[in-house]
Amino acid sequence: MAEELLESLQDTKKDRKLTIQCTPTLIWNGTNPPNIGATMAFAESDSDPNMPNAVNSATGDINIMHMPANAKYTDNIDITLVLDPSNLKDANGNPLTGNPVARWAHSDEGPTYTAAGGKTKHLGYCWFCEITNLQKRQYNFSPPIDIAKVSISRPDHLNVLIDDNTAVGSPAIAFCMAFVLPGYNNYYISFDPLISSKSGGGDPPFMLKK
Repeated sequence: MAEELLESLQDTKKDRKLTIQCTPTLIWNGTNPPNIGATMAFAESDSDPNMPNAVNSATGDINIMHMPANAKYTDNIDITLVLDPSNLKDANGNPLTGNPVARWAHSDEGPTYTAAGGKTKHLGYCWFCEITNLQKRQYNFSPPIDIAKVSISRPDHLNVLIDDNTAVGSPAIAFCMAFVLPGYNNYYISFDPLISSKSGGGDPPFMLKK
């Protein structure tokens, strides 16, 4: 009976949620053929419970060490990355048009790698990276790795979901994300990994949770 009551109480708790608006700005190094880079600005657009000032606008680093203690929530964190194309402009400074103007990449886009069994796959819209030196934020860009109890999904063009169900004290996590420009033959642009740690490691940490 006691175990059933505990499970019932756990089932009533909610995962913590954090929504991050990702706004890229294009850097045009050439137009024929297109040679395009980008910077990215990050902003926390929503959180539950409220976690103000959790997101570094320049780097996307998240520090939730001071997230409010609340017995109504689990230690799991659902992070939504929302792609905001409002600042995208062409080489002449004109706003890009189209539907969509930009989108997170599909799973069959981007550089390729050899997966288990010799199968060739694409990096896609978001993937986990092997960390080689946490303090120096060094990682292997490819191939992707699997992380137990953490998953990534792409429900639509503008949203990527990272479902982190790891325990407090778990090792750090690094990941990359990538978007494409449909108006330029689905030109693919990836971003450096953000490093996540529920153990407080890293300098600075992407996500610090205690």
